[in-house]
Amino acid sequence: MIQEEIKKAREKAILKALDYIDDGMIVGYGTGSTMAQCIGYVKKLIQDKKMKLLFIPTSFQSRQLLLENNLPVTSLYEYPEPDLMIDSFDQTDREGNVIKGGGGAMLMEKIVTQASRKVIFIGDYVKLVEKLSRPVPIEVLEKAYPHVKKILTRAGFKLTLRESTGKMGPLISDNGNLLGDVDAGVIEDPEKLDKLLRSIAGVIETGLFPKLADKMIIGEMNGSIEEINVDRKKL
Repeated sequence: MIQEEIKKAREKAILKALDYIDDGMIVGYGTGSTMAQCIGYVKKLIQDKKMKLLFIPTSFQSRQLLLENNLPVTSLYEYPEPDLMIDSFDQTDREGNVIKGGGGAMLMEKIVTQASRKVIFIGDYVKLVEKLSRPVPIEVLEKAYPHVKKILTRAGFKLTLRESTGKMGPLISDNGNLLGDVDAGVIEDPEKLDKLLRSIAGVIETGLFPKLADKMIIGEMNGSIEEINVDRKKL
């Protein structure tokens, strides 16, 4: 029952996000279960309004999802500044600080997020918290793993490598690197922690997205939505 409520809450957020898609747009497409749920609604929107859109996938998963639904894909080589990025998240606070990367695609997700003119993140009420507290996903160069683990341990953090369920050994990202999660407890300053993690040689990217979206759309339990406008930090 609870899972069904959460799914319906996500659906409300998805439908609201579709209002920001216009004909002719180049759309960055995120990764994860919410984006998998979103694909059918996107396809219907295109068919109903006879839109012409191009999509930039952020992972192998999202690329396959788009192709399986006969939606055209492109890349940042052809369109280095997408019109819109739509993605989900694992946790967010009310300031628009986000933890992403549960699906291990945070590197490309952050690249397309930074590149896009407008960014919308969608999710459900369960993922909205006062302060971020989930372990932070990181992507680590394999040869640097001992060094990264040593530095994080000294700093009082716990790094856990993700293990593959299909073979013995660690889970590998689309980019051929190790994936891990850093338990930093309650995160008082997400931007500071993001900078600290990325300052360690061998850490390629983190799942902390400090105020990188323009808008958060949250589906509520009662069927309503909450829109949080963010003072987005652009490069």
